Amino acid sequence: MTKIKFAGIVDNSTIDYPGKLCAIIYLHGCPYRCPWCHNAELVTGEGNWSEISIDEIIRQLKDNFLIQAVCVTGGEPLMQAETIELLKNIKEETDLLLKIDTNGYFPDRLDKALGYLDFLTMDVKAPLDERYGEVVGLPEEWKKIVGNVKKSLEKIKRWNKDAEARTTIVPGLIDKKEEIEEVIEVVKDAGFKQYTLQQFRAEKTLDQAYGKIMSPSLESMQELGRIAKKHMPKERIKIVTQQNGFEEIE
Repeated sequence: MTKIKFAGIVDNSTIDYPGKLCAIIYLHGCPYRCPWCHNAELVTGEGNWSEISIDEIIRQLKDNFLIQAVCVTGGEPLMQAETIELLKNIKEETDLLLKIDTNGYFPDRLDKALGYLDFLTMDVKAPLDERYGEVVGLPEEWKKIVGNVKKSLEKIKRWNKDAEARTTIVPGLIDKKEEIEEVIEVVKDAGFKQYTLQQFRAEKTLDQAYGKIMSPSLESMQELGRIAKKHMPKERIKIVTQQNGFEEIE
């Protein structure tokens, strides 16, 4: 009976799978140490998590008669090799649409996962150079990280299903117009049909210093959204802010 490091399940969400009511499965662990991360308890080993059987997770999903889909997230869900078995079992034992949120660090596991997925969201955190290491809190490992991210992007580019890219706007780290334009080119090249810009939230951050940083303004987020739409006129562009929630840029 395979077990997995499990941090909880949300029975229903209207925002984590496009157009569907979904459950969210939170898995433990992440290779990154983004100083601004607001899921720090899933990264550091602290917080409430336990090892439970994959069969128990499937049972909980089967007992949920309202949902149409499930999103497996983290942390980084592909941090655990057992996640592939979880995805396989969800597709074989339920009729749910299946999505993961990933940071692209594990391209080989992503390759295995894609065969079970109906949709995915991948974080593209920065331009593909040494700045990536700074944004994820591992500056000395940036070459390895960028190499892995590039491999994952190539796999998504060859995938025949829709996918969403996502970037979190963090003041002083990744927030300049020119930086976002560089990321947009990466997103376009990989063939993402949706791109979402998230507003950094100064709460429960991994590095406590980021808890004192102000979130980007609504106006600056909207401006970056308009820039993305200019470069990606045929794709769906959204911003996520505390003020307006999800906002589509036309």
